[in-house]
Amino acid sequence: MHPAIINASKLILTGDISGAEKALSDIADQQGDYALAEILEDVPAKDLLAIMREYDSSKESVLSLLVTPEQFARAIVLDSQYGDRTKDKLRAMVNVVIYKHSDSAEEYLEAIYENKPAGIETLADYFHDFHEDVFNFVLHASNTSATLPFMSDDGSSSTDEIKEFFEVFHSAEHIIDKLKWNVSRAEIADSDWKETIWVLFHELPDAFDHLILELQGRVLAKYLKAENKAPSNAMIEDLLKMIDLESDAEESAI
Repeated sequence: MHPAIINASKLILTGDISGAEKALSDIADQQGDYALAEILEDVPAKDLLAIMREYDSSKESVLSLLVTPEQFARAIVLDSQYGDRTKDKLRAMVNVVIYKHSDSAEEYLEAIYENKPAGIETLADYFHDFHEDVFNFVLHASNTSATLPFMSDDGSSSTDEIKEFFEVFHSAEHIIDKLKWNVSRAEIADSDWKETIWVLFHELPDAFDHLILELQGRVLAKYLKAENKAPSNAMIEDLLKMIDLESDAEESAI
């Protein structure tokens, strides 16, 4: 293993994260970017994550520029092990890498998604503080903060209301058909969660569909917990089956 990698690992163990990043970045200064790109393949994912968690988005980082989608994905899916109360660091890490490679954001997001199931959970964690905002944004293509279906102030709900919520976001294809969501990337380019959901929706529909399903489950679980009801995966599955059956019936009728 390259001496710089061993040195970086030792520095990380002592808490000197900036020193670890410098130990790797110096390779690019001394031997060129290509040499560092080769060495990054051998850097343990946990060490790369430790460095990325301390990125300062206001400063240039040669590591964030050279890390490949596969290397980045292997590291980022380990973030849940840190157990932060919020996911600000995760979102910052993703943003600083994929939006320094704006034209390649799709490749980085796809690499995360391909690390299933951890990749789906990581993408959902990225939107941790914006679950309801994501649904509202897709519905309205704006910053609307309307209460989502079945999450009414009086705490009442019905299976039909919950089913409506799942049905609207059944799939990216369904959203295109029902909502005509055609906002352009340039209109919402924020190098943050809005642009990320746009890229997932338009460029990675399979990842978007799995993400939405995960977010729906989390929002529903949050609601049921607030109402002192036990979250039920069977309930979610039954609702989705109902939607599938109705969709099949509609297609047959056509």
